[in-house]
Amino acid sequence: MLKWLLRWCKSDATTDGGSQLTRLYDGDRGIADLHDNDAELRLWLPEPLRMALDQTAKELITSESQYLRELLTIYLYGVHEILRMRANKTGLYFVPPPPLDNGIRFSKAPMSDVIPGLGKNIIACKLRLPSKMKIDLQFLAERRGIPLGRFVREILVQHFLGHTVWPDRFQEHPEQQIADNWVDGRIEAIRKYSDQVDRDVETPVKDIW
Repeated sequence: MLKWLLRWCKSDATTDGGSQLTRLYDGDRGIADLHDNDAELRLWLPEPLRMALDQTAKELITSESQYLRELLTIYLYGVHEILRMRANKTGLYFVPPPPLDNGIRFSKAPMSDVIPGLGKNIIACKLRLPSKMKIDLQFLAERRGIPLGRFVREILVQHFLGHTVWPDRFQEHPEQQIADNWVDGRIEAIRKYSDQVDRDVETPVKDIW
C-alpha cells in the first residue's frame, strides 16, 4: 500500500479485537471485490510525470501498477475505505481462490507496441485496473466534461508534482494529438518484436500491469 500512508500498517495493527474502522455506508457499493484487473486504461504521460512515477515507486519499493491502483482507489473511495479494505482483505486486497493449473505453458518472443510518430517526449501507457474503477473514473470525467485520459493525467500531475503545476504546461509537444488519438482509440499501435524497436526515435507503449 502507499507507504507514506501505511505507517499504520504494522504486523500488530489488527490485534486486540481487530480493526476499529467501521462501515460508513449502507448497501453494496460494488467495491468488495476489486482484485480482477480486467479493464485497460489508456493515457499518456509527459516525461517529467513518467520520471516522478518511476522514481517514487522505486523509492517506496513498490510496483508502479500497485501504487497507481491504490492512489486511484483513494481518489475514488477515500483513505478510510482503502484502510478498511486492507484490514478486512476486501476490495483491492481481496484474494480469490487460486485457479486450477492445467499444466500448459506457452513461450513466445517479447513484443512491444509502438505508436508511429509519437517520438520520445510523451510516454503512452496502458494501466490494468478493475472495471468498476474505470467506470467510476469515466463517470467523474464525463461530469467534468473532459476525456478520461486527461482526467486521470490531471489526477497524477497533482499527486506527483503538486497543485501548482498545471496540466496545460505539458501540452506543448506536437506529438500530443497523436497520443490523444491513441488514447481515444482513433489509431492503434503497431506491434513489433522488441529487438526491432528503434529506441533512439520511438518509445514502446508502457504496460503498467
